[in-house]
Amino acid sequence: MNSSWQKLCLVLLATFWLTTAAFAQKRKQEHNYVPLREVKLQMKDFSFPKQDGSVLNLRAALEENKLVLIHYFAAWCHNSNYDVKTMTELYNKYREHGLLVIGVCEYSSPEELDKFIARHQPTYPICVEGDGKKKDRTGTTHYQYRSQIDDQRIWGTPLNVLIKATELQKDGETVARRVHIAPGEVIVDDIEELIRKVLDLKSDTK
Repeated sequence: MNSSWQKLCLVLLATFWLTTAAFAQKRKQEHNYVPLREVKLQMKDFSFPKQDGSVLNLRAALEENKLVLIHYFAAWCHNSNYDVKTMTELYNKYREHGLLVIGVCEYSSPEELDKFIARHQPTYPICVEGDGKKKDRTGTTHYQYRSQIDDQRIWGTPLNVLIKATELQKDGETVARRVHIAPGEVIVDDIEELIRKVLDLKSDTK
């Protein structure tokens, strides 16, 4: 092989790798915004542990708030790392009006979750479902809800579920049968419109 041909091969190889790296970086930076939609869903009660050792119960949360937003996320998911900012802003803005955001960490090790919290400093409570083993993906309630709405994503994070307190079922393990859901990052104007409507807030309320 002559030197000219070798140089051409090296140039082509370098171009291929640079293009691949650029595509991967662009893919990593992409958002996955999804509008909310109302669906019939058998939302089950849960009691998941928080980092401080206490337990967060969904039914109790619905009894104490007007609207509960359950934010299923994975600490290593780049879309979850985008969505956490929106969750924090919504919680800080509407918590005093009756909104509770509950972060439910999925498929992440304790170390990954610690780094996620240190990086983003979410102000809403975060609890954990499962033991962080990715092989248990299909064994979570998160996966069961995704299956009901035909969510074709592999890991399916983030997944946002809004439950009105008025939908709370008095008895049984099912806490709600109708919810609003967004299988992806929420659209701020979209979700904020629903929040303000449920909380009965006027347009000039801050």
